[in-house]
Amino acid sequence: MDDRHFAVDGTPTDSVLLAVKQIMKKRPPDLVLSGINRGGNMGEDITYSGTVAAAMEGTMLGIPSIAFSQTASYDGPTKWATAEHFAAGIVRRLAALPWGPNIMMNVNFPDVPAGEAKDLVVTRQGKRKIGGLLAERFDPRGKPYYWITTQRDEELSPEDSDIRAVNDGYVSITPLFMDLTHTSSIPDLKRAFSHG
Repeated sequence: MDDRHFAVDGTPTDSVLLAVKQIMKKRPPDLVLSGINRGGNMGEDITYSGTVAAAMEGTMLGIPSIAFSQTASYDGPTKWATAEHFAAGIVRRLAALPWGPNIMMNVNFPDVPAGEAKDLVVTRQGKRKIGGLLAERFDPRGKPYYWITTQRDEELSPEDSDIRAVNDGYVSITPLFMDLTHTSSIPDLKRAFSHG
């Protein structure tokens, strides 16, 4: 678009990859900030999130990366001032810390006015699953389709989870690890699939 502004026709991860490997290849960024997304990315939602995926891409490229999401109700205004109030301070504090390889940060802001947000808490990934119900509907031509409802079971989330914290009005910071391997399963699997 000009010397300092670029648009990418692709996914959020494409944007990070193109920025690091092409646009900024002579001087890669010190930090990747993804978001601020409208809507929370907590619990299992992190595995579907383009915002989190862009931060994952930065992490895989060896750059400290933070995903930001502002929770919002479906029908109410987005309280961007809450994210605006906290984000810069969070970036400064996180950037001052040493991060290990394959670690990224996932930050979620509560759906409350900035003055009502309680504070920052470090959390773990919560548990909730969208889509407990499917609603069959019909489009204007009479063809059926299915709508995944917004029903979630957030009671499954532990006290120290991102979901519980944000629902209670806190800003949640969750360190995420890129390696999803369930290492304790490996010995049993090796035994089950060993030849001999």
